[in-house]
Amino acid sequence: MTTTLASFYLINSNLQRTLTTTANKPMVARETEYYLANIGNVKSVDDFLANDRVFKYAMKAWGLEEMNYAKAFMRKVLESDLNDSSSFANKLTDKRYLEFAKAFNFLPTGDVELGTLRAQDSGSEDAMIGLYTQQRISKGETAAAEAKYFSDNIGSITSVDDLLANERLFNFALTSQGLDAKLASVSAIRNVLTSDLNDPNSVANVYGEKYQKLAAAFSFAPDGSVAPGDVAQTDQQTKQMMLAYYEATDSDQSPAAAAFKSAYFNQAMASVSNVDDLVNNSFLRDFVATAAGLNPLYTTAATIRGILVSDLDDPDSIANQSALHKAVAATFNFNTDGSLDSGVAAQDTAQAKALSDLFTKYHDGDSISAEQASTDYYRNAMKSIQHVDTLLSDSKLYNFILSSFDINPDDVSKTKIKRILLSDPSSPTSYANLLQDSRFKDLAAAFNFDSDGFALGARQVQTADGAKNAIALYKATLGDSSSAQTLGNAEAQYYDRTILTLSSVDQLLKNDRLKSFIVKAYGLKDATNDTLRKILTSDLLDERSFVNKSGNEAYKALAADFKFDTDGSVRRAELGVAQSKPDIMRTRALYYRQAVEEDAGNENEGVRLALYFDRKASSITSPYSILADKALLQVVQTALRLPTQMSLLDIDRQADMISKALDVKDFKDPSKVQAFLTRFTAAWEMDNSTASQSAASILIGQPLEASISTSLLTNIQNLRLGGA
Repeated sequence: MTTTLASFYLINSNLQRTLTTTANKPMVARETEYYLANIGNVKSVDDFLANDRVFKYAMKAWGLEEMNYAKAFMRKVLESDLNDSSSFANKLTDKRYLEFAKAFNFLPTGDVELGTLRAQDSGSEDAMIGLYTQQRISKGETAAAEAKYFSDNIGSITSVDDLLANERLFNFALTSQGLDAKLASVSAIRNVLTSDLNDPNSVANVYGEKYQKLAAAFSFAPDGSVAPGDVAQTDQQTKQMMLAYYEATDSDQSPAAAAFKSAYFNQAMASVSNVDDLVNNSFLRDFVATAAGLNPLYTTAATIRGILVSDLDDPDSIANQSALHKAVAATFNFNTDGSLDSGVAAQDTAQAKALSDLFTKYHDGDSISAEQASTDYYRNAMKSIQHVDTLLSDSKLYNFILSSFDINPDDVSKTKIKRILLSDPSSPTSYANLLQDSRFKDLAAAFNFDSDGFALGARQVQTADGAKNAIALYKATLGDSSSAQTLGNAEAQYYDRTILTLSSVDQLLKNDRLKSFIVKAYGLKDATNDTLRKILTSDLLDERSFVNKSGNEAYKALAADFKFDTDGSVRRAELGVAQSKPDIMRTRALYYRQAVEEDAGNENEGVRLALYFDRKASSITSPYSILADKALLQVVQTALRLPTQMSLLDIDRQADMISKALDVKDFKDPSKVQAFLTRFTAAWEMDNSTASQSAASILIGQPLEASISTSLLTNIQNLRLGGA
């Protein structure tokens, strides 16, 4: 007769083959096929309990087969709020029930949790916010290029017709005054530019303020010519038009605009002979206000004058009331009466640079603050967007989105944008793709709306549990030294904040830090990129997938913790399902394992106990973990020759007895687990030379009658061994 040890090692050393053989047994295959085909139809705890085959399959898989009759009890388990430490499942001593509840997505109401709907995934949201930030910079760079072209070429214009013939100059001039060059009539603009502004009936005066400003920005005669010795535009007019252009193109807050304003300020300061020259010039005054950290809209000329003429030796002067105002005052040479000493400029080179630096700091700071406010609003508002119409009706969100993709709201209708957002960017015949504009395709790809406008499930590389498991596995590989722990914690933090930003397998494999992290965590140091890609893109429910055909448990563990599709993209969250794919896969795997252990127990109960202990050993965290599980306790008592009567003692004394006999940390080491089981099987052989006790009586105790109430069952499940 084969010994217990030999039988255990025969099964354990060929476990994958044994599992495959068991999975192919007609009854196991039939029940598994039924479970996979029907678990998706479960939409409530009622549905789950009503389908006896589905219910019993899950119960057996999770080691709770002895409780098949106790459906009222199991309802309380499944309807527990797992986030509440005082909920029913969390309070039960036997943690099998908690693990069972975690394997399903039931709410306390008994319904299936719908899941998280997201109009935009976190990765797309971050990318779009990055685009929004970049657009502020890009708009400024584009505006600066157009401004430079205008400045370089306006001097060559000798008539209004020259200006009208140059499309870039024409567009620049009209845009600076808030006029749409595409809609403007060239002949009408000619009449505006040649208007006599002193004549109330002239075309410019009749058309209104914008046209009056456009005419005033040039010096064309009524016949369209430029007078001999004159220019179409003075330098001052050119600079003012450039300023207006930055404002009109919404690039006034860009770094390029700040650089232009600084250069213009320094040029204009050459003609300043006293403080009033500065404060009476709105541009110069606003520049100084910004440098002083003040809002130009709410800052008076008197305030700026008071700062600039302060006596810095007087602690009570206006400038000395603020370190920043004092710093600004120090960049000028005005006397307290506003005058300048003979031969002294308002600023020297060093002072001009110091003021320019202050201006840039607060100009950019204000821009960033405004940008941050818009970004914060976007992030918060998007959390509640469940339909495309809600997004389109929020003007702040709408403008933020269009700005991010450099789309002018005046160029497109909301109807068109809606059709784009409802497009499938992966379909070459979708509306967004047929427009043949990459901005529109990118816009469609940035959101998750179905064809009816409803938000879809979010794309997420890992669930919270998956990320938590990966980090735990990684930390378990770290050495005990403080340097190893410090470095490991830093890598874990990087992983935690980075992993959810990925949108494909390729991104993961190209990030060496993340790849090294998962390779170490899952014990796959020899895996190539090609192997990792095959693992991560395997369908765990397809028996023919790479992972399932490999029989490698580490491969399966890695695949289960990630949510990549077979094409390498990130899967959308499964909505309204009783079990997610990873949990279905775990349930199936556990069912196969239970079936193997059950078959082994029919021949030799010691083999079943050894297989069970081998499966559970890594989850043992303390002696109390052993005491809470009858089968684990049976193995430990047998191997260590501890008397069964110890269960009559106080629970803490029992734990102390176990602690003195073994170190539970050893059960994290597979080789030490095997050594312990060798000891157990030898002891089992000596104690069980005749027929063994049945499997169920050891693993699950004596059968309980169906008439026992739920409350009594709860009390039984919560009994602490030893009565304590």
